[in-house]
Amino acid sequence: MGFQFLFALYENVQRQPTTAEDVASYANYIGNPDFPIFADGEGVLKDATPMTQETHPEVCALSDELEILDCTTGHGGFETMMDAIRDHAGL
Repeated sequence: MGFQFLFALYENVQRQPTTAEDVASYANYIGNPDFPIFADGEGVLKDATPMTQETHPEVCALSDELEILDCTTGHGGFETMMDAIRDHAGL
């Protein structure tokens, strides 16, 4: 079972749409992680997923085929989404 983190920012600290510069600054702030961080200032994820961008954080679990398995909100969401991935994989 392989997985990769994808992280998207949709607004900056001034609540304006995220730019590439905001992403670079954030990546530096969190220690330049080994997963990609995307700028979604145009709301592409909001239109393509069940995410509302009204609650933070929002997390979705994706299959290897990039099918949305489940989504949730809140800081405990990571564990819930890992369970969804394990269930999907039959583990």
